[in-house]
Amino acid sequence: MSDRPIPGLEGNWKSPETEGVATAEQLASFIEDDRLRRLFAYWREKRQGRPMPSRTDIDPTEIPWALAQIFLVDYAPESGFRYRLAGTEVSSIFGHSNLKGMTLEDILGPEKAAVVAGRWMPLVEQRLLLCMKGMVYLPADRTPIGERLMLPLADTADGPVTGLLGMTVCKWHKGEVPEELKLSRVKILSVSMIP
Repeated sequence: MSDRPIPGLEGNWKSPETEGVATAEQLASFIEDDRLRRLFAYWREKRQGRPMPSRTDIDPTEIPWALAQIFLVDYAPESGFRYRLAGTEVSSIFGHSNLKGMTLEDILGPEKAAVVAGRWMPLVEQRLLLCMKGMVYLPADRTPIGERLMLPLADTADGPVTGLLGMTVCKWHKGEVPEELKLSRVKILSVSMIP
């Protein structure tokens, strides 16, 4: 087992397991929260023989159990990441009632937005899925400990990634957080590895 950074996912995203690269079965077994497992199954079903579903394949009314914790983010090289949809729990974390149309910079400011965009770009550029456990948001007065799943979307069957579907479930921890929880465990998987 390795504790080396995953290329493009440096910082507090390290995986002690196989440098983070997983098979579909390993990723599925790594996911603990049942809602994230259901979202992974939903995403796989929506692919309909393609490597990734498109943004239009994702219908929030089909996943009402996930609405409070999911987010849909559009990606375009010229404008970066822009929220199409964010559940109430996701929006409230950032002090907004709705994140629709907002960029990472609008929400986080330039410095933190650059950190998050840097972590999300490998998912776009390398067509990766990601599941992480541990600290799932940059901490403030309390630390979010939980689990996140991020799944790529593409407008054309083999085209570039044009968005991300994500879901985060967490509990908020006040006070000192054990070091092992600050260093998130990550599993990544290429869309080409999913049957």
